Amino acid sequence: MIYVFDASFVGALIIPDEKNPKVDKIRANIGKNEEIFAPHLLWYEISNLFKNLLRRKRYTFDEVLEFFPPLTAVRITCDFETGTGYAEKLLRLCSDYNISSYDAAYLELAGRKKAALCTLDENLIVSAKEYGVTVLK
Repeated sequence: MIYVFDASFVGALIIPDEKNPKVDKIRANIGKNEEIFAPHLLWYEISNLFKNLLRRKRYTFDEVLEFFPPLTAVRITCDFETGTGYAEKLLRLCSDYNISSYDAAYLELAGRKKAALCTLDENLIVSAKEYGVTVLK
């Protein structure tokens, strides 16, 4: 099976006070030979998530740096779809499902790869189901 992880799901995997038993169970059931994808956008979102952890003083800088080895262990393959055709696909998804372009990137990738989407974002879950993408939550 193929999976697409979004930032909410990845955050719950690696940040101790955002741990979620459902997320851990899903991750534990993903075999070593199964593929995990995310759009290039994930890395910007994770960096921003880490910045917010620092800004809110939930963790120190050194503690946040400790999240990188577990993040590396997740084995995410980055998708680099780009261009005007891609932007048009995202815009259509945004318009059709009233979602952000960020969420549309995860939805488009899951649809294109025929992957199960792993997210904790309720709006994205609803949109994915309407779009015909399997959601693991």
